Amino acid sequence: MAESEIPPLWLRPAPGPHGERRFRVPALLRLRAMREGLPLVVEAAGAGAPLCLVACDRAGRELTRESLPPAGPAVLFLPRGAALLRLEGGGDLSAARLGYFPVQKVALKLHAFANGVFPDTPPVRRWKAAGVAARTLRGALHARIFASPARQRADAARYRAYRARHVEDFREVPAAAAAPRVSFLSSAEDLPTGNLPAAALARCAAALAAQTDRNFEWVVALAAGRLAADGPALAAAGARVIEAPGPGKAAALAAALAAAQGGLVCVLDPAGRPTRDAVALLRATFARFPDCALAYADEERLDANGTPLRGVFKPAFNLHLLQASGYLCGFAALPRADAVRLGLRASAGEACIYDLMLRHASSLARGRIHHIPRIAFGIGERAPGFSPAEIGPAADALSQLAGVPVEAVAGGRHLRPLFDVPQPAPLVSIVVPTRDRAGLLGTALRSLIATTAYRAFEIVIVDNGSTEAETFALFDEIRRLWPAIHVVRDDGGFNFPRICNLGVEAARGDLILLLNNDVEVVEPGWLGEMVALASLPGAGIVGAKLLFPDRTVQHAGAIVGLFRYADHWFAHSAEDAPGYEDRLLVRQNLSAVTAACLLVRRDVWNAIGPLDAERFAEDCNDIDLCLRARRAGYDVVFTPFARLLHYESASRGRKRSKEHRARLKAQRARMEAIWHNASLVDPHYNPNLDRKSLFAALAAEPDGPREPRTDAV
Repeated sequence: MAESEIPPLWLRPAPGPHGERRFRVPALLRLRAMREGLPLVVEAAGAGAPLCLVACDRAGRELTRESLPPAGPAVLFLPRGAALLRLEGGGDLSAARLGYFPVQKVALKLHAFANGVFPDTPPVRRWKAAGVAARTLRGALHARIFASPARQRADAARYRAYRARHVEDFREVPAAAAAPRVSFLSSAEDLPTGNLPAAALARCAAALAAQTDRNFEWVVALAAGRLAADGPALAAAGARVIEAPGPGKAAALAAALAAAQGGLVCVLDPAGRPTRDAVALLRATFARFPDCALAYADEERLDANGTPLRGVFKPAFNLHLLQASGYLCGFAALPRADAVRLGLRASAGEACIYDLMLRHASSLARGRIHHIPRIAFGIGERAPGFSPAEIGPAADALSQLAGVPVEAVAGGRHLRPLFDVPQPAPLVSIVVPTRDRAGLLGTALRSLIATTAYRAFEIVIVDNGSTEAETFALFDEIRRLWPAIHVVRDDGGFNFPRICNLGVEAARGDLILLLNNDVEVVEPGWLGEMVALASLPGAGIVGAKLLFPDRTVQHAGAIVGLFRYADHWFAHSAEDAPGYEDRLLVRQNLSAVTAACLLVRRDVWNAIGPLDAERFAEDCNDIDLCLRARRAGYDVVFTPFARLLHYESASRGRKRSKEHRARLKAQRARMEAIWHNASLVDPHYNPNLDRKSLFAALAAEPDGPREPRTDAV
């Protein structure tokens, strides 16, 4: 963060009894917290021990109490009605101060200009310096807020308000002949023993009874020993109860599948509850898209009493995310004939649903898989990915399908198949545009040569008009270190696509890596990981995880449509931040990645054309390239297992003249004319999420159509 340049906005102390250290909450903050409270980044100073911050109303009544470090920023929850903040702690607090950081763009920039520390900077330059510092700090502040418990408290209230307007609001009920009947399949393994119906089961049965579309059945498989005790209660709850042939979840679900009479089947965890329009949503999708072979919906998480806490909003079909996390298995329907043909394998154990969905989805054309961006099912809070009982058999199932070893990652909740690099190893041509800045380029090239384990690469430097002797001396040094190097001279003005395209023309490799001159290689396996992914069938482009020098996230993929263009989601988050539903921790399909480190197959490059040097000389060119690859049917993949440092804009600088800003604006306009970014909801994002947030915040209102969708751009 940039706290060293921009201090907190210090609050004025308020008189208090018995020497209490109290501060008034500014009217603007009280207003913002009026509806559901507010996550607030605060900082204390002048205290030598941990503190307690007490939020009180106007009458001094305590509302909340939270711990606060004696120094440094922390995110706390400001409750509705808070008018005073009181510091408590050991020792003398008479000199203690309390401040907060504004997070709104204009407010933070004005605060930075008025109170920031920019030595020897005249007013005009100070305004620009304040803007740069505020932009950096704002990203870091939002990253802190996203990762905080305070945000979760605020989000729960926001979600319940959103839910009242936009969940269970699907009014269509397809005719009986329009789509097959749905058979919900449940296993005794998921049911509590004895004393049925339990509270959760009762909620599930009530939710099924309230369905707007009655074209469904509920088939529950019970072990023989439980039929007499539990069968009548389940039957009374509306289930058709059958006997499971043996122990285990897979055997019970296989028996339920064999007894199912509907044309569609959906595994239903009876610990959860479908929304009242769940059946209608599934059947309407299959009615509208007769070729649909798999449909899945968004979910919500509930507390122990069944109160909604938050939504789980999913991307359109995402093969790599399915492999890593099984993200679509919670509520998904497929034709019964397909489920019977594939079968539920007992060897998959607790991961039998994942195994079925993985085998089914992997065999389908992408256009036959539809995501329904509406909440259709709720269940208790659980971490993304696999449970401890599921992770082992899930890894075995994925390994059997992919034909490669699979390891558990991210605390044992997610999977990473260890795809092989083709043999012989394909040549990677690493294209590095540059202009002078020998120190910066030297770090990139020396770290590349010294650290990279994958050695089948050549370096193509495209020199865009360097004049400094140190630069040419560096070229000679690198030739001695790595003879497979070519220097291509380009004396034209700065045009990033043209420069890169010249490098690709001179390259000999079957794989092309576009690499900025302001990166640093910090781990050996990065290039092998990218090559393995680029060599998979259907792959087109692979992007890496890039970190700022302070080890916060600079790039973990780009979401198209953010801020009416595209942006790097979760920028400035901690290096190991999980992101939305752990998506920063695993491989996933995306719509775009940055060209600062972008690997593309030569045949894909030839098929979709080079970077567009005519329309996008400085901006938009990498997003445009990725979208062209997606439209041509190739995958764009992000991997967190290739990490580099990125000294963003260090080679050309961040300052923008009026003319430069005008050029960028024109390029954005051309991008909009081609791709309609302003209205595009990225298939790998969700219309229920805010397209003006880097951190996948819940939208105030749906931010795009909520019709069933494929992963097509």
